[in-house]
Amino acid sequence: MFKFDKSLIYYKLPPVLYAALIIFVSTSSSVSPPSLGVTWTDKIYHFGEYFVYGLLIFRAFPNVHESPKRKSYYVLLFLFGLVYGAIDERLQYYIPNRDSSPYDWMADAAGYTLAGVIFLYLRMVRQTSREG
Repeated sequence: MFKFDKSLIYYKLPPVLYAALIIFVSTSSSVSPPSLGVTWTDKIYHFGEYFVYGLLIFRAFPNVHESPKRKSYYVLLFLFGLVYGAIDERLQYYIPNRDSSPYDWMADAAGYTLAGVIFLYLRMVRQTSREG
């Protein structure tokens, strides 16, 4: 009999929905976020958008730190975010009134990477406190 796994909704669904939201916003030619009063406002939005995405992605795999292959899994999680950001930026190239920039991708990558580093650091601290 099929047993429903609540962890799918709790862990896996949020990053999938957020990834869909990223693509939806990226392919919308009329989306214009409010200005923050600096020339690099869009970089702040890119950073924040992918920071949240990074937290959701790393949260989606709660038991990966127990695996003997965890370092490989962490590398794959980081690469996934970097590639997803690159695909997102490339997709914007084809959307009217949107622009694609390597600097936008760098802001995406920085946000995603910082989220992953913070998440892994907190996981390590929590695991160390349990052991000691």
